[in-house]
Amino acid sequence: MNWMRNKKQTLFFKIFVSFLAIISLFCLFYILIYYVFKTGLQEEIVQNSRNETKNTAERFSNHMEQIQIMLFHLYNNPDLVTFNRQLHRVGFQEADYLKAKDVITDIRGYVYNSLFLLEDVIVHFPSERLAFGKSGSGSSDYMFNTSYHSETYPLEYWNSLIEKPDTFLISPAASFQMKAGSPESGQLLPYTFKNPNASYQIIAMIDIQKAVQSFFGSTEVHSLTITDAKGNVLYHSVGPGPGSHAEDATVPVFQEGKMVHKQNGRYYFKSNGSDGLTYITSLTDNRIADQLHRLTGYMVLICFSSLLVATLVSLYLSRRLHTPVKHMLSSLLDRTSMQEKVDIGSEKTEIWEYDLIQSKMAELKKEKEIIVAKLNRQNTILTNYSYMNQLKNINTDLSEWNDFLADGGSYQIVYYDIRFRISEDGTMPLDRERAVRQLLDYIHLQTKEKFRANHTFQMEKNEIVSVLKEPSVLELQELLEQLKATLDEEKEYYVVTICTLSATDQPTRFSETYQQLRDLASEARLLDETQLISEARPLPEVDQPLLKRGRELDQVLQALDEEACLEWIYQLLVNYSKKDASVLQFRQLGLAIKHHIVKCMDQQLPFKGSEIPSKDWEDMLRDCHSLADYEMAFRHILYTYTAIMRDRSTPSMEEPVIAMFYQIIQTHYMEDISLEYLSERLNLSTTYLSVYIKEKTGVNFSEHLQKIRMNKACELLATTNWTIHEVSIQVGYHNITSFNRIFKKTTGVTPGAYRKEHLIEMNRQQKPVN
Repeated sequence: MNWMRNKKQTLFFKIFVSFLAIISLFCLFYILIYYVFKTGLQEEIVQNSRNETKNTAERFSNHMEQIQIMLFHLYNNPDLVTFNRQLHRVGFQEADYLKAKDVITDIRGYVYNSLFLLEDVIVHFPSERLAFGKSGSGSSDYMFNTSYHSETYPLEYWNSLIEKPDTFLISPAASFQMKAGSPESGQLLPYTFKNPNASYQIIAMIDIQKAVQSFFGSTEVHSLTITDAKGNVLYHSVGPGPGSHAEDATVPVFQEGKMVHKQNGRYYFKSNGSDGLTYITSLTDNRIADQLHRLTGYMVLICFSSLLVATLVSLYLSRRLHTPVKHMLSSLLDRTSMQEKVDIGSEKTEIWEYDLIQSKMAELKKEKEIIVAKLNRQNTILTNYSYMNQLKNINTDLSEWNDFLADGGSYQIVYYDIRFRISEDGTMPLDRERAVRQLLDYIHLQTKEKFRANHTFQMEKNEIVSVLKEPSVLELQELLEQLKATLDEEKEYYVVTICTLSATDQPTRFSETYQQLRDLASEARLLDETQLISEARPLPEVDQPLLKRGRELDQVLQALDEEACLEWIYQLLVNYSKKDASVLQFRQLGLAIKHHIVKCMDQQLPFKGSEIPSKDWEDMLRDCHSLADYEMAFRHILYTYTAIMRDRSTPSMEEPVIAMFYQIIQTHYMEDISLEYLSERLNLSTTYLSVYIKEKTGVNFSEHLQKIRMNKACELLATTNWTIHEVSIQVGYHNITSFNRIFKKTTGVTPGAYRKEHLIEMNRQQKPVN
């Protein structure tokens, strides 16, 4: 019994029991989640079936639209139109059948294109009793009673269609015997096109079984019914095997506005396609029940397996956690008796190992208190505020200076606004936080030499404030002149605006005075030197050029004339400079032009989803402190703008497959896309898609993708401060070595050399303007 009581107090026992308690809670939580999930599973299966029906409708609608376009183009084929005129003008015997042969060649191109899923395309001349398709020309009687024989659609049916007013007409699917006396037959869906009062019609024989297999999938579990706008059943399939006749279908009646209906133990799902057809799928209720039973079995098996594995892992981890503690205690006790050390701690816990550690920690705490007391008795340099602020690297709370301000007497505030500049190579040469700390230390030391009672601290990220007690005007002026001379030596790195106001003896006006000083800094002139400001100046009235001349900027932007855009913007900046505008007015003008460029890009880009670096542009404009800075920034912005517009404004191809191909790779180039991924998206085989892209564009898939990625990489290297590794990831290359190799092979230089050459060229173009 004593052994058992001692074991309960060990670290191993406590950890193991804790693990088991957590496992039990997780098991209960798992069971609760399972029951909640089970109740919603049926609804989830129904929702998935609805989504499948909707996707099927979208695929069929897109396919029907392609068939419509094909029929329209074939109907207006110049050779077919000429042949039809000859039939009416010179008769059946004298017509030029070479024209018909060219039409048959086009028909074969459509039929043998797996994209259309066609069995044949028939051109029928009822009055001349003539028809021809992929196998050649012949009489109408041979075409519809021998080549494509159907009890549902005899020759008389096709002759009667020429009198109907419909332009596009989809007839119900039926079984066609391909050759008389042959067992070969198939389920075909006729799609007819003709113009009103026309003398010929074109019939597309759609292989409905292949279409269902491609757009819907297997019909072993689900069934598919297609109806037209009048509710007539065009196609119906159910169960395994070939599709049944349309007249065998029973279409349930859906309530108004409802897309799901349950009847006779089956779920029915409806979706309206953009082609005017209605697609209805069904699923038996037993199928859902079977899935629930299988799920229950799997969940029970997983639960017990997880419980067993978790228990074994808990036992293993408990021993792993306990063993190091035993070794630590052995070393800590210097091989003395553990029971003797238990009594050292004043507070006891239920784990005796922790009691020993606590006793040692109590001794260390006493030693720490002795050391801290010694440090507090000494006035070391660490108690100085500026060093403490540097160590903490935080902004000082103004409440710390209440005692300083409440001592009485007047005080004066000196405000330093630090604005960092971008170097000529387009990078940030300094660590901003470190530079501000160094300036803080320097200003503090210089101020301390002149004024005994002072405090210098950092307010915001780029703001330093000095509070001086009863300063002398001459001494203050001498200090500021000295600081100006020193700061101007570093003006290629940063520009400082120093603002002061008259001294005050009201501590409560500190916040108000501080805000007034910030307003004075915003009225500074656009100069690349330190400015001393002690009073407000009247700001010039500047117009809003984009309201009056915005169309001029739109014209040069749409023309992608980078130099004309830059000249237009530079004239505005020079005009502001002549009026002696403030840095705030310049910044507002620059941001307004930037917003106008971004708006123009949003309106012109044909493919949405392209990333416009608006935030990077805004940060770049906020770091401009001279006309040269603004010109360099806008040169970067316009270069990026023209690069994006030229890259993104690829004209749409006539072929819908090529247009969708360009859209996919231009919006997903940064992902790991492949030819297999594209073939799934376009519903084409990989081999056929590769040959088709090469034939239509002259370039294979990998070369297209590499070109887009390299163009984007050049854009990012020229317009951002990202590292080369970050750029490679952004354009889809996670291996920096592969990216460097492909970039050099494409451009002839390494990424680092390209960025350096671009920046040198930008600076060379900037210097003549300056």
